[in-house]
Amino acid sequence: MYALSMRVLGALGAIRNDERRDTLGAFLTLFGFMTGHALLETARDALFLARLPASLLPWVYLTIAAVALALARQQPRLLSRFGARNELSAWLMFSGAVTVGFWALAYLAQNWVFYTLYAWSGVLATLVVVRFWTVLGNRFTVTQAKRLFAVIGSGSVLGAILGSGLARILTSVLAAQHVVLAAGLVFLLSAAGPTLLEGGGPAIATGRREQLDLNRVGRLIWGRPYLRRVAIVVLLSTITFTMVDFVFKSTAARFVADEAMGEFFSSVYLSLNLVSLVIQVVFVGWLIRRLGVNAAQAIVPVLLLAGGVGFVASGGLVAVLLFKGADGSTRYSLYRTATELLFVPMSAEIRGRVKAFIDVIGQRGGQALASLLILILLSLTTRETVFAALASVAAATWLVLVLDLRRHYLDVFRETLSDEITQTRIEFPALDVASLETLLATLNDSDDRKVMAALDLLAVQDKTRVIPALILYHPSPSVVIHALDLFVRSGRDDYWPIVDRLLDHASAGVRAAALRVRTVVEADEALLRRGTEDPAPSVRATALVGLIGGGWLSGAQAQQALNDLVSDGSSEAQLALAVTIRVLPGTEFESSLLRLLSSPDARVRAEAVRAVREIKSPSFVAPLIALLGDRAVRDDVRRTLVGLGPGTLPRLAAAMGDERLSHAVRRHLPQTIGAFGTPQAAQILLRRLLAEGDGMIRFKMLRALGRLRSENPSLVLDPKLIGQAVEQNLEAGFRFMRWRHALAAGVREDTDRRTSGYELLAGLLRDKQHHTLERLFRLLNLQASDEDFLRIYRGLHSLKREARAGSRELAENLVLPPLRRRFLVLLDDLFEAVGPSETNDREVQPLPYEVVLKELLASGTESLSSLAAHHIGELGLARLERFLRGIPVLSSHHRVVLEDVARRLVGGGAPERHYG
Repeated sequence: MYALSMRVLGALGAIRNDERRDTLGAFLTLFGFMTGHALLETARDALFLARLPASLLPWVYLTIAAVALALARQQPRLLSRFGARNELSAWLMFSGAVTVGFWALAYLAQNWVFYTLYAWSGVLATLVVVRFWTVLGNRFTVTQAKRLFAVIGSGSVLGAILGSGLARILTSVLAAQHVVLAAGLVFLLSAAGPTLLEGGGPAIATGRREQLDLNRVGRLIWGRPYLRRVAIVVLLSTITFTMVDFVFKSTAARFVADEAMGEFFSSVYLSLNLVSLVIQVVFVGWLIRRLGVNAAQAIVPVLLLAGGVGFVASGGLVAVLLFKGADGSTRYSLYRTATELLFVPMSAEIRGRVKAFIDVIGQRGGQALASLLILILLSLTTRETVFAALASVAAATWLVLVLDLRRHYLDVFRETLSDEITQTRIEFPALDVASLETLLATLNDSDDRKVMAALDLLAVQDKTRVIPALILYHPSPSVVIHALDLFVRSGRDDYWPIVDRLLDHASAGVRAAALRVRTVVEADEALLRRGTEDPAPSVRATALVGLIGGGWLSGAQAQQALNDLVSDGSSEAQLALAVTIRVLPGTEFESSLLRLLSSPDARVRAEAVRAVREIKSPSFVAPLIALLGDRAVRDDVRRTLVGLGPGTLPRLAAAMGDERLSHAVRRHLPQTIGAFGTPQAAQILLRRLLAEGDGMIRFKMLRALGRLRSENPSLVLDPKLIGQAVEQNLEAGFRFMRWRHALAAGVREDTDRRTSGYELLAGLLRDKQHHTLERLFRLLNLQASDEDFLRIYRGLHSLKREARAGSRELAENLVLPPLRRRFLVLLDDLFEAVGPSETNDREVQPLPYEVVLKELLASGTESLSSLAAHHIGELGLARLERFLRGIPVLSSHHRVVLEDVARRLVGGGAPERHYG
């Protein structure tokens, strides 16, 4: 029986194996309790209305609210020794014992007994149901809850149907007081249901089990917009339900004879519960998945508003039955499931502190407010249509609040992701006096690296002027050269007298740096000509640039001297040449710089690139693009290309579409184009995105576009192009998913297919599907003006299941139709956020094994095609040899793989396998 129940539940709600025990335990607990409560509800209505007037019902509601609040406040302390399973069982056993006691008291036939019985049934329903859903909220994420709560909630409706049916039978042969006994016995039996729940985790997530501090919890709820709105929604819904219930029972009291009360109420409740079951099983899960939690809940006030207007217009028993039908068919199905889902996004700590308060205050407080309104109105009128009109107003207000609740509902998930995923930006704090003293003291350190780091920190903080000029007497040439460079860039001039002394320094590097500074400040031909006689090539190179830049050397003589230096000079000379050209730029150095850009020394190439940035000649664009593949100088190249101006963009765009360029160069072009930060750059990237066949380069384009958008939020991107890119990536994602499913199905058919080649193919397809999904999130981020889809994507990879579920919920709510359905299928297939029925899409149905291998061969992706060929060789599928030879070759390595596999198939390297 247990195994059968597990299979039935699994089929009903796509419940995974690890969820079935908890789901079954929750289902049976709710089923048993609601069976007993339906019996008790029928008996209490019949006993109360047969002996007491309906005008006393508001006083009963006030009593229920007061008692429920008092017990809810003490509940954590009362149950401090119980875990989740034992707590629920204890409540059910206690409920059964008290209910049996009321059966005995009913023989007294006194009014206070029936008044107290009515109040007991309300208190019981509030406390047990609140604790039940709190326990479940702690066990399931919102993604699980949206699948499972509809199934679990069907236990409530089925129990109500069974209870109503039993009540109908029992009231036809027994007095109503004996139905109270039946309810008590059912409560005792249902105490076994919670024992099926896995484990015995704490039922309250607040840590210490102490008396509930109502003031503190009230401030917590009021201080958070989402909690405040949920509380008000629960309050308004209860007011509406209470008014509807009063209108129904008051009208029934006028039209139904006392002796027929039991039969009437049991028949109505049975009918409503049958309708509720259909709604719960057939519509609730579907509505929540399709419309979302908030829109699904909005259906209930819409129906009640329509029913109230209808009753006001016509009155009578039929109209009130329709009015009550909107209540009774949705309250314990759609309304209950959607309302409980509102609590699931809260953290376990918050939920444990506020749920009981909101439920008791909202349900019983709403009942009390409605009761006071009813009492006030009863002093003025007894017309049911007036109360129905008031219920309609409450339903309309409830509807408005539910529609407003959606954005706050999503904010809860955003907050979860903000807590989970933080971006840290490190900035240097402003230097205080103590820090400044420490850095200046570091300038005396024996470790040159520490000295230069201190110099850089002072420069970053714009404190170059506090560096003592005497640092130029430092024994390390590297420190002196570095300090000279910082001094020149800062514009200070107090160090110039020391520079002249450095012209005779023992280090050639220092002499060259000093001569360079001296020339920048005040060029001296004699000094420069003396430098051309220096034994160090670096000093001669510096002097040569100074002479050419000052006009003292020109023409063929100057060009020949530069050519000789570039061709025959040392790396140090070439480096000095590039550095000096950077500080003394001129068009006469273009040809020399073009040659220095191809120097084997990375330091020379880097300085040459920086010098090009100062000259700003378009002749450098092509060689600079070629250098994007050089990691050592890439950042400088990118800054230089941007520095050459927007006229460079068309040439970069042409290069991005030139597949003859090496992949090492092309994959760095998107970021380079994006660095321009202009609408023209964004348009180039978007248009190329649709035509680019390389996945890595497409990803680089999206990253560049993302940076563009984040740095310039007002930037307008063509929505049509983004939409086309989204469709393109969706098709690619489904193609990878379909191939992966086909391979997996083939392996299930024949386990011999599970080779190393299969494992590599399946893993590669999953990776490509992941990459496609990330590209989709990045595209959605480009479309959104106020939503961070990348944060949602990162949340899917979180180690916390709440963050993963929250990301999935945000994606479901923020991705709009018609994209939403296919997008979620792709997402859920990777992250298994829903059961397998959700991915049963016609676009992912498996293909025959050899068909998918042919498609992989012809995919146009080298990695997939090569692995598919390898797998064909593993399986010995010789009849695919001709097809394999007809595949277009994508690279020399691809050709080798195809030819090798074809040779093995023809030569009988592997036995042929026949697969469908």
